[in-house]
Amino acid sequence: MKKINLPNIYSVFLLGFASGLPFLLILSTLSIWLAEVGISKTMIGLLAWVSLPYALKFVWGAMIDNIKLPGLHNLLGQRRSWILLAQICLWLSLIALGSTDPVEKLHYTAIFAFIVGCCSAIQDIAIEAYRIEILPTNKLGVGASVSVFGYRLGMLCSGAGTIFLAAYFGNWHVAYNCIALCTLIGIVTTLYSQEPVIIRPPVTIAAWRTIKDFVLRSDWQIIIPFILSYKIADTVLNVMSMPFLLEIGFNKLEIAYVAKTFGIGAMILGGIAGGVLLAKQSIRQNLLLCVILQFIASGLFIIQAHLGHDLGFLFISMGIENFTCGMCQVALIAYLSQLCTAYSTAMHYAILSSFASFVRVIFSVLAGWLADHFAWPQFYALVCVSCLPSILLLIVCVRHFIFADAVNFVEPITTDDKRGIDYGY
Repeated sequence: MKKINLPNIYSVFLLGFASGLPFLLILSTLSIWLAEVGISKTMIGLLAWVSLPYALKFVWGAMIDNIKLPGLHNLLGQRRSWILLAQICLWLSLIALGSTDPVEKLHYTAIFAFIVGCCSAIQDIAIEAYRIEILPTNKLGVGASVSVFGYRLGMLCSGAGTIFLAAYFGNWHVAYNCIALCTLIGIVTTLYSQEPVIIRPPVTIAAWRTIKDFVLRSDWQIIIPFILSYKIADTVLNVMSMPFLLEIGFNKLEIAYVAKTFGIGAMILGGIAGGVLLAKQSIRQNLLLCVILQFIASGLFIIQAHLGHDLGFLFISMGIENFTCGMCQVALIAYLSQLCTAYSTAMHYAILSSFASFVRVIFSVLAGWLADHFAWPQFYALVCVSCLPSILLLIVCVRHFIFADAVNFVEPITTDDKRGIDYGY
C-alpha cells in the first residue's frame, strides 16, 4: 500500500498552526487567567520567565541537528522525529498546566508553564528547520507567509478559543484541557508529511562551522542589536495588553471578541499582506515599514489609555497593532531564513531566533514592573521609544540589509538534486 504524504506547502501551514497553538497559553492567555484571579502585574511579568526556553533555541537547535532519536529516527527521519516527540510532550504538559490552581499553588502553574515552553520551543525550531529545508530557496518568502498564517490560526484557537471556553464553562481548567486536544492536528500532520533529504557533514563539523560562521561574520554587530530592538514593542504589547484592558474596564468576552478574535484575524491579514509585499519589495523595505507601523501602533495604546473603556477605539487600536504584528513576523522570518546556512539549518536559525526570544523574556519581566510603577500612558510612551533603534539601524546600515536580501550568507546548496527533495508544491 502506497504511503500518503501531504503536499509540503500544506504541511508547512498545518505545522505553523501547531507552533502557534501553545504560544499564548503561557503568555497573554495565561496573563488573563492570572489577572482574573488577582495575581499582581509584577508577578505576571515575572512569570514571563516561563518563556525562557524560547531564548535557548540554539541549545535545542544543536540537539535537533545532531541527535538521532532511537526508533523514531529510522521511522520518521531527523526532522519529523523531533517534531513528533515535542508534540506528544506538549500535549501532556498542557493538560498538566490546565489542571493547576494558580491561587493556591502558583509555583505549580509556573513549573508546568515552563515545561510547556520547553516543548513548544523544541517544536518551533524543529518545524522552522523543516520549513526551510523542505521548500526551495525562492519559495522561502511564500513559506514564511503560509507558516505565519497557520501560526496565527493556532493563536486564534489558543487565544480567543480558550477565553470563550473559559467564559462558557466558567472554568479555566476545562478550557486548557480542550485546547490541548488541538495538538493532535500537529501530530497527524507530522505523521503524514514528507521528510527533507539533506546531506549533512559530521556532527562536530556542522556545529563548529555554524558557530564559527556566526562569530566571524563581520556584521553580527548589526544582526544582534536589530533583532533585539525589533521585537521589544511586539513583546511588551503582547504580555501586558491583557492586564491593561482588564484594568481599564473591558470584560473577558469583550477581550475575546476584539483583542483575540478580531485582533488575530487582523494578524492573519497582516501576515498575508507581509507575504505579498515580500514578493514586490526588498526585505529591508518591509522591515522598515514594519518598524514604523510598530511605532504608530504603540502610540494608539496611549490614546486608548486616555479614552479608557471605548470599544469603538479598541477595534482601531487592536486592529492596527495586530495587523502590524502579522506583517512584522513574516518580515522577520524571511530575514532570519535568508541568514541561515544550508548545512546546519536548525542550529543557525535557532541562534538567530534566540535573540528575539531573549527580548521577550527580559522585557516581559521589566514590563510588569514598569506597569506597576508608571501610568499606562507613560508606559506606552516608553514602548514607542523602543522602536527607534530598529529604525536607525535600517536607515544607517543599508549595505547589510541589501546583502541579506540578495543571498544566503554561507554556501547554500543551490540545486534540488543535491538536496534530494520532492517539493510537492
